[in-house]
Amino acid sequence: MDLKEFTTTHAKRHPWEIARLKALQKILGPLMYEGITVLDVGCGDGFISGNIFNRLQNKSITAVDINLTEELISELGNLAEDMIYCREIPEQGRYDLILLLDVLEHVQADQKFLTDIVDSHASQDCKIVITVPAFQAMYGRHDVFLGHYRRYNLKELVALTTSCGLKVLSSGYLFSTLLLPKFVLYKLLNIAREPGGVGNWHRGEAITRVIGKVLDSDNSLLLSASRFGIKIPGLTGWVLCEKRR
Repeated sequence: MDLKEFTTTHAKRHPWEIARLKALQKILGPLMYEGITVLDVGCGDGFISGNIFNRLQNKSITAVDINLTEELISELGNLAEDMIYCREIPEQGRYDLILLLDVLEHVQADQKFLTDIVDSHASQDCKIVITVPAFQAMYGRHDVFLGHYRRYNLKELVALTTSCGLKVLSSGYLFSTLLLPKFVLYKLLNIAREPGGVGNWHRGEAITRVIGKVLDSDNSLLLSASRFGIKIPGLTGWVLCEKRR
């Protein structure tokens, strides 16, 4: 969750967040091992890292977000004692896994930003997972609210990562079922509500569960298709990379 959408650590989770977590668990599953060191840049409220790595007994997670307050750092740190929260990326330290989940779109000089992180913080065999909002044609008020400079298609994202010294191992899209409805509501009809984001979800458990299952099934299909080189368009683009030797 972007901290601009954050309300409380006890808020209900949007089904999009839950489906996103499950998709990332599938992407990151083969990369999990005891003793892993992780740098989560743009961690938000720590929902992703706090759940993906909770089965590991031995790990080191540095969670960074420029919008974290001292109060939130203290509260989140108390909830997950094995995660270190901070507002800035540490000057030193090499990591086995770097997460940049919905981060690059916030950075004007995205190529320099990514290159600096890879050069300074990626270990010899480091893996990097990146997600971004997809398709510039979808850019709208919510992007402006969140401070996005752009959206990416998969070709652009792959070209960016390659130019930063990374080798793409796999890639694809997520949330194809949301692409057309959002385009119609936000772009063609312009009847979208004021930006509130996923932090204001107050629907009941039943509808949350149903929507979550639809989105989860959608993402499972897209991930399966990507393994065969089929890139079905969706609202989110992702790449799994490794540092080029």
